[in-house]
Amino acid sequence: MKKGLIVSILTLSFFVMSACSSDTSQVDSFMHIHGLEYSQHDESIFVATHNGLLNINESGWELVGEPEHQHDFMGYTIKDENVMISSGHPSIRSDYVDPLGVIISHDSGETWEPIALYEEVDFHLLHVNEGNREKMYGIDVYNSNLYRSENGGHDWKMVDTDGLPGPVASVLSLTSHPQSPDYLLAGTETGLYESSDGGQTWALKENNLSASSFQTLDSDSEELVAYLFGEKEGLYLSEDFGETWASLNFKIDDDYIMYISNHPADDQKLVLGSMNQSIYETNDFGRSWELLAEEGKRKN
Repeated sequence: MKKGLIVSILTLSFFVMSACSSDTSQVDSFMHIHGLEYSQHDESIFVATHNGLLNINESGWELVGEPEHQHDFMGYTIKDENVMISSGHPSIRSDYVDPLGVIISHDSGETWEPIALYEEVDFHLLHVNEGNREKMYGIDVYNSNLYRSENGGHDWKMVDTDGLPGPVASVLSLTSHPQSPDYLLAGTETGLYESSDGGQTWALKENNLSASSFQTLDSDSEELVAYLFGEKEGLYLSEDFGETWASLNFKIDDDYIMYISNHPADDQKLVLGSMNQSIYETNDFGRSWELLAEEGKRKN
């Protein structure tokens, strides 16, 4: 297993975003990706950052919402067609206080409001189950706890965990089985762990293999894409939720993929976000790739 991944992630410098001019929401560079999702409405991509939500589209890179809603988004994900959910820290223009707890947007990121655990948690990982979008898991880095929600993030219960190799906050990646939401996989620096009881008890599944990111592909299948490290390195597809893996022939040097999103209407499209702020997209499920951003700078 490669060492030092957690240290590298946690000690990344805060990001800087440069606007093309002071009179526009257009930007041409950024640093530090905190979430990455395809839009539910078009071909654009949303990127959650330290200073707001960025939309990458044919017209350019645009900040979403007014300055008071351009928060430091953590654990960002899209729950359904118009609803986004996140955590993190408030914009300097906002009246909200730190931490934001769980915040929600009903207008594709234009405006946000807290709905749970306000001033209590900072979820750096938020996972929505593919088969039941009301079931969610969150990892709070403030107090290193795992939380679970059964109603789309409005109410949460802390999960008393046992068996992980380190503090909960050190978990790199988390996913749940689309048809069995209590069955979880967690990528850690020392191996891949599994839980069959919603995160209460964990057991080592693979000691020479782990994952820096996961993405389930379909609510009716066990297909799972992950960026693996250890005895296998790079982007892999599993058709049986992590029992076996097939390489997608994509690997980056001196970097890790931290975020994976699959397009809601096109099963050939994937977008990846790396620890070093690079963004890659494929339109043919990995046979070819386009580099959209390299270390936070626009490539096209």
